[in-house]
Amino acid sequence: MFAKEGRDKEAMGGKKVQKRGSYRKRKYPLRTRKRRLKQRLLVLESLVVLFLAALVFGEKLPFYGGFGTVTVDGNRVQGDAVTAPDGSSGGENKNDDAGELILTYLDVGQADCTILQYGEHAMMVDGGGRSTSKEVVEAAESLGIKRFDYIVATHGHEDHIGGLPTVLRAFPADTVIFREDENKSQIYGEFLETIKESGAAVMAPEPGDTFMFGGATVQVLAPKEPMSDTNNRSIALMVTFGERKFLFTGDAEEESEKKMLALGLPLEADVFQAGHHGSQTSNTQDFLEAVDPVYVVISCGEGNSYGHPHSEVIARFEDLDVQIYRTDTMGTITVKTDGKSLGITTQRK
Repeated sequence: MFAKEGRDKEAMGGKKVQKRGSYRKRKYPLRTRKRRLKQRLLVLESLVVLFLAALVFGEKLPFYGGFGTVTVDGNRVQGDAVTAPDGSSGGENKNDDAGELILTYLDVGQADCTILQYGEHAMMVDGGGRSTSKEVVEAAESLGIKRFDYIVATHGHEDHIGGLPTVLRAFPADTVIFREDENKSQIYGEFLETIKESGAAVMAPEPGDTFMFGGATVQVLAPKEPMSDTNNRSIALMVTFGERKFLFTGDAEEESEKKMLALGLPLEADVFQAGHHGSQTSNTQDFLEAVDPVYVVISCGEGNSYGHPHSEVIARFEDLDVQIYRTDTMGTITVKTDGKSLGITTQRK
């Protein structure tokens, strides 16, 4: 299946997805101008920062962002990892077309795992659960990945970090991005121990921090402390490549969504991975209107006991004329963009 903006009615996972209607027609021209202006300002700001950093540090640039430190089993790791100006880490991944960003939303059942590739660079956002850890490693290998620039654990629940110990043993990783939690589970302890064994740098991000991933810019949107529970401490990321934006919020619920709105950081995205597997505790109306996605990817398991995605959330997406993709009915979903055009394919036709 290959999707383009403005296509006609189409059945998505048993749901009718409407052609972009009057809601989109009223606001899209203004939205487009605003988005392009923001992107140009962001690119200009990035160039200025990189130029100034190059003058100070020469060929080596400091990690582009304000990350602090985190303690892993008593070992404090500094958040000042060094990368090249393009974010390179010496990896040799197969995807050599440096003009294209590829996002692979893996079908890992009732869990989350997304792999991003830009040329030789690779990043993983969550690693699925323990039961699918072997499949995640095999998927990464099939994509030609040899190492990861970044591995992001949005939060410490098993369905997001359960596969990461296996991934960290199978692939070198330069940097692991996560925030410590008061989590006493066995899998969380194994995750921390595996990070320590891997030798990867560890970063604890704050809202507003920005770093480069190949030719893309990644901005941290959440969490804004304090938060009431683990879901709301999920790391949220906006990935910008050219004119296209991709939003990840982990399992962030209404509390975190309200704080993201209050921070005033840019939330508009072309592709939004639905919060908390499409749960009604996330994906609030105000937040979705601010994100204003063209496409949504819902990562959930077929016939899962939680009832994800919830019908109320599906209705909100349909009311906003969002085109819906679901891993439970479509399998692995792949998005490719050159920064302007965008194409989506699914494993199951």
